[in-house]
Amino acid sequence: MGRRDAGLREGDAAVREAARNLEFDRYLAALLSPRPARQGLIALAAFLGEIGRIPATVSEPAMGEIRLQWWCEALAGSLTVAATGSPVADAMRQTMQRYALPESSVLSLIDAYSRELVSGALAAPGAVGAYADATQGAAFRLAAHIVGVGDDAAAEAYLAAAAQSYGRVQLLRALPALVTRGRNPFGEEAATNWAAAVQPVLAEAKMWLTEARRRASAAPATIRPAVLPLALVEPYLAALERLGPNVASQRAEISPLTRVWRLYRAGTLLRV
Repeated sequence: MGRRDAGLREGDAAVREAARNLEFDRYLAALLSPRPARQGLIALAAFLGEIGRIPATVSEPAMGEIRLQWWCEALAGSLTVAATGSPVADAMRQTMQRYALPESSVLSLIDAYSRELVSGALAAPGAVGAYADATQGAAFRLAAHIVGVGDDAAAEAYLAAAAQSYGRVQLLRALPALVTRGRNPFGEEAATNWAAAVQPVLAEAKMWLTEARRRASAAPATIRPAVLPLALVEPYLAALERLGPNVASQRAEISPLTRVWRLYRAGTLLRV
């Protein structure tokens, strides 16, 4: 094996590791996807994991902004910019080129995570929905591009509903890390009664899950691998509800076996 081949293998391994460690739901979904889309979906999962963890791990918002800006610069003009040295960034650039992913969508997605760096950023009416669409909605749409779904009104409606449900669940799962760092996205009033504050978000997640399932039958069957993580919304909701007032101090988790089984069943039955 040549040095270049060894480097490529190491890079692929690093991307898979990042996807598996940082975005396990989408990593598992990628493994269940058709082979032509698998590498692209794994790269997308790794990328989403890398940018998604920034607000949850940085101690200062300014540092988070710097790191998010690095990702924007690394992926902008991806056909001409030199290699970044980051296996995940370089794999995402290759994925953007191979599947003709819209650069503007990728950059807007990165920018959307900056909202998690500001306390109270999601307190205004409609802010949670806009955030869910800008983050998980963009991620679902990019995944749909990778699996070969083009412009389709039924597919877009399905993805939009899926994002509203899955996006709310993922926001609530990120809440403990954000609150620990003094960045409560719902505003200080929510902290006086977390159970009551998150109840509307949970109810909306359930409503949008029902809507997504209603929309699924009209969408092309080829879109299903892109939206497989939606199959985990129900167990996540159950885990969040069990936490009650501890939702801001304990991260809602489900077992790896449950994740694998739910995703496998959804992929096999073509129903989430």
